[in-house]
Amino acid sequence: MRSVAVDRVKDAVRRAQEHRARALRVNGYVAAQVRDELDRSGNAVRDEAPKLGLDQLEALVAIAREMRAADEQDLLTRDAARVEIHRALGRLRRCDSSVDLLRRVPLELTRACGFARAMISRVHHSEWIPILPPPGRDPDTDRFRDAFGDQPKLPLAHMLLEAEMVRRRIGIRVEDAATDPRVHEAFVQVAGAHGYVGAPIMPSGRVIGFLHADRIWQDHPTTDEDLENIVLFAEHLGLLYERAAIAEELERRAAGVQSIQSALIRNIEALIGTELQLQPPTPVAALSTDGDADEDVSPPGRIALLTARERDVLALIVAGQTNRHIARELVLGEQTVKSHVSHILRKLRATNRAEAAARYLRIRNGSP
Repeated sequence: MRSVAVDRVKDAVRRAQEHRARALRVNGYVAAQVRDELDRSGNAVRDEAPKLGLDQLEALVAIAREMRAADEQDLLTRDAARVEIHRALGRLRRCDSSVDLLRRVPLELTRACGFARAMISRVHHSEWIPILPPPGRDPDTDRFRDAFGDQPKLPLAHMLLEAEMVRRRIGIRVEDAATDPRVHEAFVQVAGAHGYVGAPIMPSGRVIGFLHADRIWQDHPTTDEDLENIVLFAEHLGLLYERAAIAEELERRAAGVQSIQSALIRNIEALIGTELQLQPPTPVAALSTDGDADEDVSPPGRIALLTARERDVLALIVAGQTNRHIARELVLGEQTVKSHVSHILRKLRATNRAEAAARYLRIRNGSP
């Protein structure tokens, strides 16, 4: 008598082998549903008769072999992915800037983990902002741009999975995007995703961005192993980005210091050749900063009207720094800097920053 359960095992093993072959082609993993089907078909064989015959025993052996083959293939794929992730991070570490690093992330992620496509986004307050390549390079991102603009800003609504990534600082895996109410419409209606994985980028414990990836053209689902890989990649990417950003900030500050030093050196060199002159003492009344009491103050006396902080601001104005850079350098609010600049212009009787800088240099150099 033909065994229905044994035939079911043969079909399950055949489908599992086909699934493993597809997974191997795309550096993917065996889906949990495949193992579940093998388990169910094996249980059906055991439940079919109280005493197993040769056909039933052979069917159970075939299931055990396929399970072992799936485990071994997944182990090899996982090891290979770890190696490729390490290599990808090494290439990103050599990027010239943090901007270049972010631009190359999607390509390196897909190459290392076998995904069909990937996207990186940044988080700013209550919005997440996909970082898109220039128009014309990728049809998917062009459709995204058509739907949401060149600089899309998507709200982190309470029920979205991205909000959960920020709140719980965990990765996510979506099996069926079309039926999951927590999935943003961008993934379903624009990107056409069926299932995908995502991970937060959080170098210092605070989520500053996301990675998303899927296997849309591969006829293969994303798995828990894919989730582990993208989470691992995101963890190390966060550290790389933080390192690059800090290095750039240090270079910027060093350049600002060098600019100030150069301006001071020029002033000192100018003073060396200046012929000193005796100046009459500045009247006490002229040192007042209220009203127009400083109208008759001599040019050198006007320098004395400046507070220590205003002199710091003036030195940076002479060095050509903007209000934003001055605020960052002196750890002040930009509005506070604007107020200092206004006081400086009034005290030096200058109409603009350039005139104030020139007048300051002339006074310091002893010129009339």
